[in-house]
Amino acid sequence: MAKQSLGYTELEWTCPFCNTRNKGRAKVCVNCGAPQPKDVKFEQAAEDKPVTDSEGLEMAKAGPDIHCPFCGTRNPATAVKCSRCGGDLTEGERREAGQVLGAQQSKPAADVICDYCGTANPAANTKCKNCGSPLRKAAPKPAAAPAPAPAKMNPAFLIIGAIVALIICGALAFFVLRGTQTETNVARVSDVNWTRSIVVMGLAPVTRNTWADQVPQNAEVNYCEQRERERSAFPTGNSQEICGTPYIVDEGTGFGEMVQDCEYIVYDDYCEYTTVELQPIGLLDESGSDLSPFWPETRLEQDQQLGDRRETYQITFEVDGESVVYETTNAAEFARFQPGSEWQLEISGFGNIVDIQPAP
Repeated sequence: MAKQSLGYTELEWTCPFCNTRNKGRAKVCVNCGAPQPKDVKFEQAAEDKPVTDSEGLEMAKAGPDIHCPFCGTRNPATAVKCSRCGGDLTEGERREAGQVLGAQQSKPAADVICDYCGTANPAANTKCKNCGSPLRKAAPKPAAAPAPAPAKMNPAFLIIGAIVALIICGALAFFVLRGTQTETNVARVSDVNWTRSIVVMGLAPVTRNTWADQVPQNAEVNYCEQRERERSAFPTGNSQEICGTPYIVDEGTGFGEMVQDCEYIVYDDYCEYTTVELQPIGLLDESGSDLSPFWPETRLEQDQQLGDRRETYQITFEVDGESVVYETTNAAEFARFQPGSEWQLEISGFGNIVDIQPAP
């Protein structure tokens, strides 16, 4: 994702001694004259106005300011000696930079009321437009009233809910227990059935979708439409730029850079095409009611071939006058169950056969 600069805006810092708001380039408080402390934080102004004056732009781009290691005075990044005490700035500490302060504010905040004359001033002002007094930071909004406590539930509903939960748990336990219980019965094979089938594969038209550059060479393209294929940090011949919400990055100079993260949606043709492929076109099957299953006779035409084979075998047992069906795909197992033969079945509580053994 590429970053785009939208210019610079001047930040603010608040004097810790008199709570006066000062413009980012000010090195001493405009109200009490106190020097800007080393640990003071730059904040967004009430409105992120672009810096247009050459002096401000030069300061914004100069790099993080340096604090004098001897007197703590803030000096420009290009200074080699402190402007206040003349100390060597070689060992000076540069301000932190690169912190995201927040989304760009295109509209000013609510007016600030002057503490001295009561005049309403635009939030971006640092001095009262009427009396010239310094404007303090706007008072924070009062905290929202706590949400009312949830109403207490009627005890009768709690009792009913508990009873319902017990009934559901009891029913689940019953079904689980029933599924694990088994009963052994002697059964007789009353019927056998089998089915065998083979899928026939042949060349036939099929419709698919893919990107234009991935369409098979011999395919017939039905139609194409533009779709988003990928996203890129750089523009291409068929792309559209999209950008996120601008935000302010602290440059450590009393100014912030207005930055926007942008990327490019790359569009391409997504096509529907028709091609000829080998696919299922038919099914050969045989079935019977004996123990001699066989595969269907296969007579293939040109360009046809055999596909998957499937086989299913069913054995019906008579147990106490009722029929129980067992199904398998194993031909060797199926051959064991001669009609009329007797077997010992283990049947679950749900009527499913879980084990078969020869009758004693």
